[in-house]
Amino acid sequence: MNMDTHTPAAATEVDYDPFAESAPVARVVPTTEAQREIWLACQLGGDATLAYNESVTLHLHGAVDLQHLSEAVRSLTDRHDALRATLSADGQQLLIAEHLALDIPLDDLRSLSPDQRDSALRQAASQAVALPFDLQQGPPFRARLLQLADDHVALLLSAHHIVCDGWSFGVQLSELDKLY
Repeated sequence: MNMDTHTPAAATEVDYDPFAESAPVARVVPTTEAQREIWLACQLGGDATLAYNESVTLHLHGAVDLQHLSEAVRSLTDRHDALRATLSADGQQLLIAEHLALDIPLDDLRSLSPDQRDSALRQAASQAVALPFDLQQGPPFRARLLQLADDHVALLLSAHHIVCDGWSFGVQLSELDKLY
């Protein structure tokens, strides 16, 4: 990595751009000591990285505008840099994408029996924390919608602990309420 002696300390040249095909990197910031510790633990692979997966399931009852809800979730990624971040190969830097084109799959479970819907929801919630995040390729945040009935939608939000914790999930849920 070459650095110009006139470049401010906060600006860093990027050798690795995980967003090369999808979105340009807006900025690069150093990781915190806690993030580097989590990154190191995740390098062990397997279940070690899954221990840092966080997930919350929201149950929405009544008339839900799925398009508007999806847009509100995507707005969260625009508002929070960490949700658009990936880590450098050495775990020393967060690479913040300008934008994240977040895919939010929708599973329509209305044709299933109540027991089958409950089982599918439990399975989706288990998958949300059992599927590892790729910290170098990203994103460290996922969302999934499950239409359980005409008037019941479940929204699963998952994130890696390296960018999100219980407190920040609370902030996001509060913002999601306002954005929707």
